[in-house]
Amino acid sequence: MSDLGFLFDDDPLSDQEQENDATHLWIISYSDFMTILMIFFLMLFAHRIWAKKVFWAEEQIHQMRSVQESQKGMIQRLNRLAEVDVQAERIDIHLPDALLFESGKSDLRESAKLLIGQIQPELNAFQGEIVVEGHTDNQPLGSHGRYRSNWELSVARAFSVIRCLMDGGMSPEHLSARGYGPYRPRSLNDTAEHRAENRRIEIILLNPRKGGAQKGG
Repeated sequence: MSDLGFLFDDDPLSDQEQENDATHLWIISYSDFMTILMIFFLMLFAHRIWAKKVFWAEEQIHQMRSVQESQKGMIQRLNRLAEVDVQAERIDIHLPDALLFESGKSDLRESAKLLIGQIQPELNAFQGEIVVEGHTDNQPLGSHGRYRSNWELSVARAFSVIRCLMDGGMSPEHLSARGYGPYRPRSLNDTAEHRAENRRIEIILLNPRKGGAQKGG
């Protein structure tokens, strides 16, 4: 009988061991569930971030298109009053010297104030920085003039335009003036016609996204 008892006594798992195995299986299932749940919330979070990025990207595109449409209308209106040069990051408004000042002087003509007054509403509505640049030809000034150099004259003329814009209600926070004298000509100073092209005021509208210093014309 003892031999038979040895054959059939296969020492099955005790109740305690069976309970431990069941506990381990529950912990494994719970861990798998928590892992899946964490992955789900991570995916939900990532989707939310992606949706926000898509929303802001679409909003920026919409704003950019609105700005472009607004600038397109502004350029069309300015073209009726002055020569306008549109570049990637700026819009240049060229005003000939002869329309604005008497020879060797920096005080605006009355007709010049009227011209600036006509373009003033467009400038007031512009959201970026506005730079006024003064340029001259390379002809020396007379010895009895107020200014000793074309450089000084170009700066004074730029400030005259700045003052006129401020008198028209423009905030000085968006304005700056530069004077280049004869050192950034549009043409060679070899003929009277070319020198006339070089004597000018440029009003530069900088793209609101840039707003930094740009090279003048």
